[in-house]
This record gives sequence, C-alpha cells and structure tokens, in this order.
Amino acid sequence: MGKKFFSLDIGNRLLKLCISEEDESGKISLLTKFTRSADSFNNGEIIDQENFVNEVISPLKEVAYHINEDPKEIIVSFSSSYFNGQRTKGKVPVSEKYVTEEDIRKCFLLAKTSLLSSNTEILFEEPISYFFDGGFKIRDPLGMEARNLEVDLFVIQGFKPSLNRLRDFFKANDVKIFLIVPNPLPASYVVLPKKEKELGVILVDFGYKIFSFAIFQEGKLSFYQSVQFGLGDILEDLALDLGVNLQEIDAIFDQLKVEKLDRKTSKIKIGRQKYSYSKFINLIEKKLSFYWKKNNLNDIFAKIRENFRLPAGIYLIGGGAYIPEIENLLKRYTHYPIKIATDQNGVLSKEELIYANSLGMAYIYQKSSFNKNFWETIREIFLRIFK
Repeated sequence: MGKKFFSLDIGNRLLKLCISEEDESGKISLLTKFTRSADSFNNGEIIDQENFVNEVISPLKEVAYHINEDPKEIIVSFSSSYFNGQRTKGKVPVSEKYVTEEDIRKCFLLAKTSLLSSNTEILFEEPISYFFDGGFKIRDPLGMEARNLEVDLFVIQGFKPSLNRLRDFFKANDVKIFLIVPNPLPASYVVLPKKEKELGVILVDFGYKIFSFAIFQEGKLSFYQSVQFGLGDILEDLALDLGVNLQEIDAIFDQLKVEKLDRKTSKIKIGRQKYSYSKFINLIEKKLSFYWKKNNLNDIFAKIRENFRLPAGIYLIGGGAYIPEIENLLKRYTHYPIKIATDQNGVLSKEELIYANSLGMAYIYQKSSFNKNFWETIREIFLRIFK
C-alpha cells in the first residue's frame, strides 16, 4: 500500500474531502471523495465550533474509518481575504565553486528574513527565477558554476493567529494539520495545462465568499490576490431585491447550472413574478459590476495587463463559474479570454470540479518542497546562520 493523502478544501459553504494514494512509481490515484454542507467556516475562521465538529471533523473521521485509515495528518486548503502574496529577493555567496542545495536554501532563508513577523506566516513559496553574477537569469542553478546566487522568490502569507487557532482546534480533536495552502493554488495542479502555465495564465477561483486569483508565467507563480466577495454576495443581494428567500434564488441558480435557456424566449419564475432570461442575466451583471467596482478589480486587472504578458487568458473555477454567460461577463471586465476549467487528467468530471483544490493538495504535497525533511533542514540552516 502506498502513502495516502487526506486533503480538505474547507469552503465557506461546502466541505470537499479527497482521499488519494501515491503508488511506488509516484502516481496519485483518487480513492474517494466526499462533500458536505459547512456553514461554520467563513473567510479562514471557525465561526461555530460545535457545528464545525459536526460538519468537518466528524465526517473526516467517519470516511477514514470506513477505509480503515487513521487521519492523524491532513493537508488543508481554503480561501481567505487575509492571504497575501508578494515578491522578495535574497542573495548569498556560493559556498563552493558550484551551486549546492544548501546554497539555494540559504538564499531562500535570507529572502524571507525581511518578511519575518509575529502576525504573519509563510504558507507557500516558489522561486520565480535565479540570478548569477552580473544578473544572468536561470531557472535551475543547482550544480552550475557561480560566485553569487540571487533568488526572486514569490511567497503567500497568512494571518498567523487565525491559522494557529485552526490548527489548535484540529489538534484538540486528535487531528494534525500538516500543511495549509491557499486556494486556488492546489487546483492549478489539476486544471492548468503545463503549456498555458509556461505562456502566462490566470487561474480565478470565483468562490461563494472569496474571489481569488493566481498568475503563472514560465511555469511559476508570480502573482496572487484574494478579494472578499463572491457568488454568495450576488445571490443574497438578488434575494433581497426580488423579495424572496435565498433558498429560492439558490434553486433557480441550480436549475440554470444544468439547463440551457433561450435568451429571447425563456422565462424564470421568481416569487410571484416571471422574468425574462435576459432580464435575469442583466440583474446578475449589475450585481457583479457593483462588487467589481467596490473591490477595485478594474484597477487591479489594469495593472495586471500592464505588468504581465498572459496570452492564455483566464481559467475559471468555483461556484461563480456556473453563472450563466459568465465567460462573456468576465471578458468584458478583465479584457482576457475566459475558459471554464476542466481536469487535465480526466479524473474529475465537470460536475466534480468542486474537488479541484482538494485533489490538487495531494499533487502540491508530492511535487513541492513541503515535506518534513525540508523543514527540518531549513530549521538547522536558520539556527546555524542566526545563532
């Protein structure tokens, strides 16, 4: 039996659990997946501890029990407006004639010293590029001759007190969180073609309460931002404006996910009134426009167009990806072509794409440097440098 990964994507409305397994060749197979309503978690915080146990902890243990596994260590992803991405640089003299792994790790450490804070914690890091003497740029410096090594590092940080509260709560319930990664980074391992990540692409996770997006160039993460608005804000506003309860708007939205309606002739019943399909879409667009402007997304995407070359455009996941005609709406605001993402490995169907971040956690754990030996080595280097 290979190593099993218990990965949780804790949404602001749904828990998505994947259990996957890595065989001896390194291939990851999805063993089971599970989703459940979860209203006890919002924007990276547990808002109702008792319900969180019922909605998250207990289902995790139940599923593990049925496959005869003990989920002592889990990997977790979620979306939060307190996640912050930024670039930092570090430069070190190469200890010998050729660059070693220790030179690279020292370079990483020095790059991150300027970010040390009691309130923030680095959750994800990736080198955008390395530089040798005289500014010569290279992707992989290991084993190459150089006198000095510099790294241009991209990191994502989170609010440490909130992260620690989450870890402590799981620990109190006999489960250890081994790794936390912000959405939609895990999904990028599932839905983004390698060619597009090389060319330049944006992955947007249009969630229920958080709108997150990550930019990849030359296969590397180079920009990340989260904004506190999502599909739920649009649906809640529609319910208030139209004088109906949220459950009715949810039901209409679920219907539109599976039915293709004619823009000219179709009618949608909301409460006691009937709206044309085109008028209903216009109502959604007005709400989207309001939140887009409120969160300065026009300015953000103007700066993105100015600073990044992204010919692959935008790949879209999340609940907002099911808004009717969302490709046209977002193209109008972002000025990028929009594609509704699919699983590049064919494991998840279109309807199962809600598991993209949860499944992607197994790939991110396997392929990145997030493992115990790495962090033990980093700790040793840190102690040697700053003792």
